[in-house]
Amino acid sequence: MSGNDTVPAGRLARLVPPDPLRRRLLAIRFAGATGKGVFISGSVVYFTLHVGLSAGQVGIGLSAAGFAGLVSSVLFGMIADRMPKRTLLCALFAAVAVGFGLYSVVSDAAGFYVLVVLIAFLDYGTGPTESAMVATLVPDGQRVRLNAMMRSMFNIGFSVGIGIAALAALSSRLLMLIPVGSAVLLGAAAALATRLPAGAPSPAARRPRPFGAIRDLRYLSVVGLSALLASHISLLMVVLPLWTIDRTEVRPFLVPLLLVINTGFVILFQVRASKGAETLAGAAAIGRKAGLWIAAGCLAVSLTAVWHHTALAVAAIVATVLALSVAEVMQAASAWGLALGLAPKHAEGEYLGAFDLHVATQNVAGPVLFSGLVIAQGFWGWAAIAALVAAAALLIGPAARRSAEAMAGLAAVQDTAVETEEPV
Repeated sequence: MSGNDTVPAGRLARLVPPDPLRRRLLAIRFAGATGKGVFISGSVVYFTLHVGLSAGQVGIGLSAAGFAGLVSSVLFGMIADRMPKRTLLCALFAAVAVGFGLYSVVSDAAGFYVLVVLIAFLDYGTGPTESAMVATLVPDGQRVRLNAMMRSMFNIGFSVGIGIAALAALSSRLLMLIPVGSAVLLGAAAALATRLPAGAPSPAARRPRPFGAIRDLRYLSVVGLSALLASHISLLMVVLPLWTIDRTEVRPFLVPLLLVINTGFVILFQVRASKGAETLAGAAAIGRKAGLWIAAGCLAVSLTAVWHHTALAVAAIVATVLALSVAEVMQAASAWGLALGLAPKHAEGEYLGAFDLHVATQNVAGPVLFSGLVIAQGFWGWAAIAALVAAAALLIGPAARRSAEAMAGLAAVQDTAVETEEPV
């Protein structure tokens, strides 16, 4: 009996870090993810049924919000290099919590547009600030694994948030739970963040010039290739569901189940998939594998353009979801390894924020470009996406090496300049 009891305890010990810093970071991620899950999954219901906006107005607002990340992730990354990271993280979570609470008094489209863009602008800043905090407080070899644990926790929290939103949608009286619940949970994340170490700013003498990350073309090439390797986001969330409903005989009820499969897969395997991504070469190799899995998934679903048998279509779509899920956990691990490995020590916030552009770009451009391509071109559209992502998979390693060499040269020059400026 005692031998059997040790197995669950051992697994629990692996899931819950022994040190308080990591537990606090995971608790912050859980609270924030749950709040965002409540809002994202319930926003369309709340704004259409409670506020009275049209579906088109809600879609325009949420699309406009996506553009905010193209600016704020780099901007707040730079700010994180220049002030205590705990202060910035608390302020951002608190401001986002207030914004979610203000949704409860929005009564027209104009107010919704202003608020949704402002909240998104602030919310996109939490990512690079959290990443800079992890880079400052956690040793090199442990950061990727911690990020993997935080991502699994995000998926757990987001799923809980979906459940809360589903409960709120049961009655018009409960709809107010969506903005209020989101505000409370983000406020809890802000409160938890006050218990983190300060996360000192970088020394002023060692910082590169502002916006140096987006002037670094070698670094941006890695970001751009990572954006293509992150196409699993658009393919899973938008393109594959649209294709399933519009171009196959598969019943629509299967679409939500596909996302359940994906979420469960990420929760179970994200930490395991991060093994080996602690080094720059390992992260690039994992990114290459992720791209090839995406290409395989695209080729699998492309067969539904020529097969018109429902059972075969279901099998191909499920296989695609599994392939994209494997790609997702690998690409996420690759992105953390590349971002942390290439960010210069004294501008980590800015460079990590710039690397976040690969997700923001995919969120803005991916759904429109990829869905238009496959709906218009069918089999050849899926084949084109597969070829594009496979090319990115083959190029990510050389691009990362070139960026690392340039970073090393810049660091050597900067070290020399700082030494000559020091008083004798």
